[in-house]
Amino acid sequence: MIVIDNFKILLEGNPQGQALVTDKPLSFWGGVDTATGRIQDVHHDLCGEVLTGKILCIPYDRGSCSGSGILIEMVKQRTAPAAILCLEAEPVLALGPLIGEKMYGRGMALRNISPEDYQKIATGDIVTLKDDCILINRGGTI
Repeated sequence: MIVIDNFKILLEGNPQGQALVTDKPLSFWGGVDTATGRIQDVHHDLCGEVLTGKILCIPYDRGSCSGSGILIEMVKQRTAPAAILCLEAEPVLALGPLIGEKMYGRGMALRNISPEDYQKIATGDIVTLKDDCILINRGGTI
């Protein structure tokens, strides 16, 4: 088990889920289908993957403030990832899940982590977010 204890909490929450990792930024506007949670950007290496309930690991988001609106809709439709881990999340990325929490009583966790810790996570790992650490289990099951 890998323990990450140096991170910044942008949105609280302690979910557990399977990691979906990329080294490419993701635009939620046009890049994700809100009805299915599926990445539809044909130029992205995660195209076809479903974000719903996953721990999405992206270096940062790409695009404008419209991405927060997409995340609000995903929270509403229950297709949002359980959490996003970023190297550097723009504050506007947190806005969508924060509003979703206020409007629908559910949201999404968001953490910034270091580049060194980001490299420790692989697609398929089981990631558990806690208040004081992030736990990584290699290729485990939930």
